[in-house]
Amino acid sequence: MNVKEFIKTYGDLPTTDSPFIYVDEEGKKYSSVEEAYRAGKQVTIKNTKDAALQELAELGIEKKGDANKFVELVEFLYGKSPLKKTSKRGRKTYTEKDKEVILKEWEEADNQSVSKSEFCRDKGLVYQTFIKWLKDAESNK
Repeated sequence: MNVKEFIKTYGDLPTTDSPFIYVDEEGKKYSSVEEAYRAGKQVTIKNTKDAALQELAELGIEKKGDANKFVELVEFLYGKSPLKKTSKRGRKTYTEKDKEVILKEWEEADNQSVSKSEFCRDKGLVYQTFIKWLKDAESNK
């Protein structure tokens, strides 16, 4: 399955009433057991969300972080994503690229003996958020 087929297959997933699909032995999908019964087919019940996640994994998007980066990249390519967004509550959200840049700046500041709290104040970052980014970066090494 390619991305176009994935979108065609699962594009209406957020608006469907039932989280389940019914699949026969040949892989044909039915919207209800009754539909399959009328066609004379026995079906296996599958959770649509789980099936979509499995298909995404086969496309190489195995983790939520991968999906977020993919969406961010597509939005950037089509000009829909500013680097920093401010939510309705006044919170700043940062892209993965923003985080990478800030963490590289931190490495330089750390070499100059700047404290984490001072660095956060200078960058307008919430200290706890910055510490989480550092831990995440360390665990991804």
